[in-house]
Amino acid sequence: MQKTNNYIILLIACLLCSVNSAFADYPIGKKRTAITGTFNYFYSSKYFNDQGKLISNAPGDYFQASSYSLNISHGLSRRVDLSVTIPFASQTLVNGNNSETKSGVTDVNLGLSVHFPSIDYKRYFTIRGSVGIPAYQNNQTPYLGYASKSVMLGANYSFTPYKNGFAIVEFIYSRFLDAQDGPNQYRAVITMGKMYNKHTSVTASLSHQVSQSVNTAFNPNLQLNKNFNAATFNLSVGRKLNRMITPTIQAYYTLLGKNAGLGMGANIFVTVRLP
Repeated sequence: MQKTNNYIILLIACLLCSVNSAFADYPIGKKRTAITGTFNYFYSSKYFNDQGKLISNAPGDYFQASSYSLNISHGLSRRVDLSVTIPFASQTLVNGNNSETKSGVTDVNLGLSVHFPSIDYKRYFTIRGSVGIPAYQNNQTPYLGYASKSVMLGANYSFTPYKNGFAIVEFIYSRFLDAQDGPNQYRAVITMGKMYNKHTSVTASLSHQVSQSVNTAFNPNLQLNKNFNAATFNLSVGRKLNRMITPTIQAYYTLLGKNAGLGMGANIFVTVRLP
């Protein structure tokens, strides 16, 4: 049962984090590989102003993004994993009479995780570092991101608080390097989940992100905001089809924030664990 729990936690955790965040994870296993394909849909027609008040966009105005990503994680040893994530996004911004769409590969991420298990392998402490490299330039709106190299440091603690259950507590720091106004970003995530019938997992998580910068302007192209904070709730269900393949669906909603878009959306992802 413990091996099954570990496997499901890994699959769910791959979805909880974005390109510039840490993966809350259990080890892949020496010389083993896990491949995760993800589809994400995001929509926002409202935003929280700098006082936290929810404001509706002008009628017909919205920001929408669809993204696909491929994550490949490989166990270099029983405790060390290497991962690479390649994302592709398509964004649409409608603002007044202006409608713009842009697509492309965004920030490629390369990361290394080191795991420290307990004696009984029911608890793990993980530290992770990664670098992000933009595969685009901001020469045509709507911009796909900050177009800045980044570094990330993160730590998470994974444990089993109850029968067939799991929990992950995670903290992440990210710094964008190519502009003097950063930003610096801090993120905390609490995840709780439970396995049902040895095949189905249900997971809920609450995350809060704080982004700090001297650039306090709000941009309807939500990917460009640098000074904001937002709390998001996520709910996901995963179903293990066999020993190798597990599809998962997740919905998320922005609960509150400042200088941030009110976002809602869904993720669908499938992880294939190679022998």
